Amino acid sequence: MQKKSTKGKYLLLINGEKGSREHDSMIWFDSLDSSLVLHTGQGTAINERLGSAVIPQDSFLLSMDKKTGTLEKYPYSFDGLSEKGKLTLGEFEYISFTTMIGHDQLYISGRGRKNISSFAVVDTKDMKVIRRGKLALPVASGQNPSDNFGVLKGNRFYVGYSSFGEDYDHCSDTSYLAVMDYPSLKRISLAKDTRSAFPGAGVNGLFNYFQGGDGAMYILTSPVFYHGNHPTAPTAFYRIGAGRSGFDPSYFFDLSSKLGGVHLLGITQAGGNQVILSTTAFPSTGKGDYYLADVKRKTLKLLLKDRLQPNFVWGTSGFYDGVHASFIVNEKQGESRIYVFDVKKGNLRKGPAIRGAVSPLSSFLMLQPS
Repeated sequence: MQKKSTKGKYLLLINGEKGSREHDSMIWFDSLDSSLVLHTGQGTAINERLGSAVIPQDSFLLSMDKKTGTLEKYPYSFDGLSEKGKLTLGEFEYISFTTMIGHDQLYISGRGRKNISSFAVVDTKDMKVIRRGKLALPVASGQNPSDNFGVLKGNRFYVGYSSFGEDYDHCSDTSYLAVMDYPSLKRISLAKDTRSAFPGAGVNGLFNYFQGGDGAMYILTSPVFYHGNHPTAPTAFYRIGAGRSGFDPSYFFDLSSKLGGVHLLGITQAGGNQVILSTTAFPSTGKGDYYLADVKRKTLKLLLKDRLQPNFVWGTSGFYDGVHASFIVNEKQGESRIYVFDVKKGNLRKGPAIRGAVSPLSSFLMLQPS
């Protein structure tokens, strides 16, 4: 019989094998010290609980089951995860991004089986849909919009998107930024840029933008290289200046050019103007390096080299608490480790080890519930 966690400051969700829900578990723990060992066998089993997307909130998480289009609510508990409310979204098979737009109001963007983007605004307290629809996002003839990030600032809703063909192919070479009035969602302006493609990650839970110390928004581009649609577009950062409504034409942080054309995925913010990124080769080599990027100085600093390429089943393994930026690396069969970057000291150290039923295909989600 598995031992149940009884206390903890942090929560670690473990997907035992990519694509499977048969060996999922969760562990509470109190420290980021390297002497701590987290044994997956001593965690609490949450088999078959969580679906294809997990949306962490302060005191609960939401999980999306793409087979049924059902969104389920799970309050954080030391005894496991027990569903405390659900609703059917229906048209959502994949979630592209989520963002809070008010007290207990979550904006969810996703795609259905026909790859048509739509949205729903959900009251997360009472688990009911307040509003749903489709944004008017213009694209080239024969293309369908795919919105990849969104954020509400005042009464302006910023949406970054690109497009695909009908069969989720023929990736567009254009990045779009639509600025909408909120709550009417009527478009105020539309900007285009072809220096990269797909502003934002386009996969729920993956790092896609942040606000820098200068008040500007920095958006990590994802050229969808893993579909082989746009292999020449670089991974890069766009900038949207404070109060601006378009991509800054004077700014472009071409990350791929610094690494010989290699693409990167976002892990987590690391204080101020810094983020942690991981390289990911196409075709895949199974290995990747971790870097610290400074979007203000346009620099890349190597943190870890030749580690197993990360898997993100429920979202990025990165976590930023305002002091430390932590991320989880699969070291080898049966062992992973939390690495901790101290934002003030500017150094990386080893955190707790994760041992047990983990493999190179295991993925993790680290949280600090309120």
